[in-house]
Amino acid sequence: MYDVLAGVKVVEVASWLFAPSCGAILADWGADVIKIEPRKSGGDPYRGFFNTGPVNPVIELANRGKRSVALDLSSALGREALMRIVAGADVFVTSLLPARRRRLAIDVSDIRAVNESIIYVRASGYGPRGPDADTGGFDVAAAWARPGIAAFLTAPDAAEPTPPPGGIGDCVGGLSGAAGVAAALFKRERTGTPSEVDISLLHGGLWMGATILMWEANSGGEGLRKPTGGRRALPNPLTNSYKTRDGRWLWLAVLQPDPKWRSFCEHVGHPELFEDPRFVDFEARRKHNTELIDILDEVFASRTLDEWRERLRTFDGVWDPNQTLDEVVRDPQVAANGYFAAGEEPGPPLSVVTSPAQFDGRPLSTVRRAPEHGQHTEEVLLECGYSWGEIASLKERGAVL
Repeated sequence: MYDVLAGVKVVEVASWLFAPSCGAILADWGADVIKIEPRKSGGDPYRGFFNTGPVNPVIELANRGKRSVALDLSSALGREALMRIVAGADVFVTSLLPARRRRLAIDVSDIRAVNESIIYVRASGYGPRGPDADTGGFDVAAAWARPGIAAFLTAPDAAEPTPPPGGIGDCVGGLSGAAGVAAALFKRERTGTPSEVDISLLHGGLWMGATILMWEANSGGEGLRKPTGGRRALPNPLTNSYKTRDGRWLWLAVLQPDPKWRSFCEHVGHPELFEDPRFVDFEARRKHNTELIDILDEVFASRTLDEWRERLRTFDGVWDPNQTLDEVVRDPQVAANGYFAAGEEPGPPLSVVTSPAQFDGRPLSTVRRAPEHGQHTEEVLLECGYSWGEIASLKERGAVL
């Protein structure tokens, strides 16, 4: 882990991926993140999802680097234990809905009654105000369907809406939460004033679709629309996808094509296109976009992806292959930058996508594995002043695991 948040203690009362991914990032950055899990039913329900082998990838994504304490927060003794942990913390993160926070007496006023300087983070589906403030949310609904991303990415004649990659809204939202915590810690350091931070899946989804939504919000009803003709109707043929001879796809992303037009024509082996009056500049290519796309379809279909990798190796415009997931995890550029890290030994082989910020010129080499349910209960309670006898009594009375 990094040391930029060394000495910061975070208490997390949250489950699934959204809020816990915030805690995982903070742990990557060096914070001591204590995950509070229910004593019963195996803890965080996310532990029971997609667990198909010796490593549970989703639990490692959401909870690597943390310590787990299992408490019964519905009991007076369990809540007392939580408050003793909270008393020495810097940040409290929760994804519980307002009614449940009030029922368990862990709302902001309750937490600040024992720690007035704590930063309080609420993660919700739809935000802290409005008619859906008390409604729970999951990624596919609150961050994908509700913000309009699914509708925008689904073709009008499609048989079904485009689904999201799993957890995309959760991870974006968790990153915003970690950034919010870092900013709130900075403010408290400078002013002594703790903040309340709100993050939501809906807000994260709006941010993911901000370019299209801002066109919509500022266009008087004439928002950004996908061309009805699909990829053959795109106005800039050099920002488009093309299929290769071996059935693969590559994407061109040449947003300012005029300075690169001659080089492009030479690299694809058709220098005569540079002199063609239909394609002489951006406006001409926009006017004759379908003709040029048809030509480029034939050009790119003449070679395999590997052949295009070689031919475009010295082209200074941006392009990339449409990589398979297997190619991504073996990508040499990903490896060179340490964007995957190994789980610490001992344990079965584990490869973790690291949080997307690096410090002081070094990647994370290893990450501490996600804890077992309640693995650190005794350790953390001892740090909070409990004796072994008191911990044994809490166990006997069902307040802790």
